[in-house]
Amino acid sequence: MKYINTLSIILGVAFLTSCVKHEVIPKPTYEAKLPVSFTGNIQGAKFVIIEDIKGFYCNPSQAQEILPSPQPSKITYYSTLESDQKQDMIQIRLGNLIYSPNNSTMPPVEDFNEFFKSGITMPIEYKTDAEDGVEIVYRDSQGTVWTSSEVDGQPQYFELTNLEADSDDNGQYMKFVAKFGLSLYTNPVDPLFRDTIEIENAIFEGYFKR
Repeated sequence: MKYINTLSIILGVAFLTSCVKHEVIPKPTYEAKLPVSFTGNIQGAKFVIIEDIKGFYCNPSQAQEILPSPQPSKITYYSTLESDQKQDMIQIRLGNLIYSPNNSTMPPVEDFNEFFKSGITMPIEYKTDAEDGVEIVYRDSQGTVWTSSEVDGQPQYFELTNLEADSDDNGQYMKFVAKFGLSLYTNPVDPLFRDTIEIENAIFEGYFKR
């Protein structure tokens, strides 16, 4: 009888153990680590942006010109360092990626990566609306908007480095470091009716999004 009772206890424990539901822990998802920072001298004063300090973050966007096939469409990519707490903002516009939309308003990932790795003509020149070039837009703490000029006789440069493709569940990205120095204007087209400021030794770390 003692043997039977012991056996019953063992079988009961085994049965209860088999009924325990095991928690399924989902596999951690990859999240791209994306750069967000700016340092430079604006009118001789040091200007620094650090992610999440004073609400600053990177907002990637784009301007599209979608045309019916077989006409090619084009995209200009924007990377903007801005804040929900401050008026200050600085933006890089880079264009243009030419592609056939077919079944999507976005270019294939391969075309997106290829555009930045080998599709951009070097050296990159300042162009109005970033038409096959680059455009810098800066908004100061007073809300005044300053823009680079295609017709500028002053020394200026722009260098795009550290290009690195990355992706996660939220999309595909092209991380970059931009180094530049130039004059910005309230009226970038007419040199007779505009104010100007200088940006020197600028280093912009950000990303574009497909």
